[in-house]
Amino acid sequence: MSDKISLAGDLGSGKSTVSRILTKKLGFDYFSTGAIVRAMAAERGLTVVEMNEYMEKHPEMDLDIDNRLVVLSDDPRNLIIDSRMAFHFVRDTFRVYFSTDIETSAARIMSDHRAEESFDTVEETAENIRRRKKSERKRYFDFYGVDCKDLHQYDLVIDTTYATPEQIADQLIEAFEAWKENKSRRACYLSPCRPLYPDDVDMAEAARLTELLARGVKFAPIEVFEEDGTFYVSQTSGDIAVAYSLNDEIFLPCDISKKKPSKSVHYVPMADSL
Repeated sequence: MSDKISLAGDLGSGKSTVSRILTKKLGFDYFSTGAIVRAMAAERGLTVVEMNEYMEKHPEMDLDIDNRLVVLSDDPRNLIIDSRMAFHFVRDTFRVYFSTDIETSAARIMSDHRAEESFDTVEETAENIRRRKKSERKRYFDFYGVDCKDLHQYDLVIDTTYATPEQIADQLIEAFEAWKENKSRRACYLSPCRPLYPDDVDMAEAARLTELLARGVKFAPIEVFEEDGTFYVSQTSGDIAVAYSLNDEIFLPCDISKKKPSKSVHYVPMADSL
């Protein structure tokens, strides 16, 4: 039986870059629906955003892409599938979501000099990302009843804002191997700098926990909340989350709660919580 990893994620989250590393490290083949859509857009002289909005009114184009995904279920090759909807259409894939804050996404897209997504400022690029996200989310929900932004439907959510592509690939492979042993396993890894923290962290307790981490002690995943792409560390997890940062860990092992962040807690960036 072949192995397949499906990659969805935010725009500019590094799926293509990490995919290249994964194909080399794992020896897998690569399939990208994004490349198909970009080619369709270029043929029509449209931007990717315009192409997505065009596809909202032409479902037959999505159907063609969907059919290309469905047949991958029985493809004998080991595959990295870079596609927003592969997790839905391809059976038995390791379903991964790459999460990145929108400012980083915009900066990366600008630095890539993508002809179909060319804007003068990071702010204009970020607004284009928001527009494209809205279009894609509506299209997928209208056509399939699927909210591709619901992070609870993925086997792995990994933050690609601060870690290097190599670090991301290595963490993904580690999680993939663990998932093959237990396919009910769900994991989330965020950079310590990514989420907002409660402002009442006990620094003495955080220092004590940092010493334990340095000795190799393992802790349960940190409870975090997610809302509109922003992550929040729960009030009961603030001390250990700061400890991971003080111990220079690349990722926080997290558990994404189905609850929303508390309105009674004041959340601040990591630097303000120290």
